Amino acid sequence: MVFWYLGTIGTNFNLKGHLDFSGSCLLFSLWFRIVFGIFMFICVHVFRLYIYIRIFKQVRKVTYRQYLVGAIVFATVVTGYGVTLSVLRRQLTVRFVPLLGTCVYGTVFAELSFGLVWVGWALILVVTFIARDINTSFKEYREMLLIVLLASISISYETVVHHVVREYTTHQWSRVSSTLFEFLTSQSSLFILLGVPVYNCMFHRDEFRRKFFEKMKADGMASRYQLTLPPTTEPNTTSQQPTL
Repeated sequence: MVFWYLGTIGTNFNLKGHLDFSGSCLLFSLWFRIVFGIFMFICVHVFRLYIYIRIFKQVRKVTYRQYLVGAIVFATVVTGYGVTLSVLRRQLTVRFVPLLGTCVYGTVFAELSFGLVWVGWALILVVTFIARDINTSFKEYREMLLIVLLASISISYETVVHHVVREYTTHQWSRVSSTLFEFLTSQSSLFILLGVPVYNCMFHRDEFRRKFFEKMKADGMASRYQLTLPPTTEPNTTSQQPTL
């Protein structure tokens, strides 16, 4: 997410006199924003949901092979997309325009990038739908739906802006709005996933732990992974009930 944010800032805002070195647009627009930003974001969420499906739906263990496959897939994307575009002429990918002080996308780079992003996002939608009926202590279906909704709005907006305003980096309103949408999408996902658990751990720790352990026992997680769970205590009826 940090790479995504840095890449967006470096691409959408005036770099003249600061970061206008040779290859700066390729670094920020291609590698930071696309490869280690958006693609990494998609791969992480797809892999997380796949692990949930494998454990809770297929009732299969996760071994080092699954992590190895995930690393190979991402490395393939990096090699096939990032390295290939890095060696093409700047007019076909992304280049720095000194007169404007901003990065301008080439048609090949823009169309290929949006195509791959939409394919990846469609994959997230499919995997999220498959994992919808997993009702366990680790269920994050509502949180993932919210993340998918925010990211879908961001990607849709970016697609429209890039195709309606071809030289969108020459307009301040388009650069600022694009950066805002991407920032909200990339930074909010972590808070959406961790917001409720962190809040309950801070203010309702004992009650939250008791409910979580009860759900783990009901899921069969304790026996499956040979976990020794502490004994649960009776809930404190006078305290506020946390939500899972």
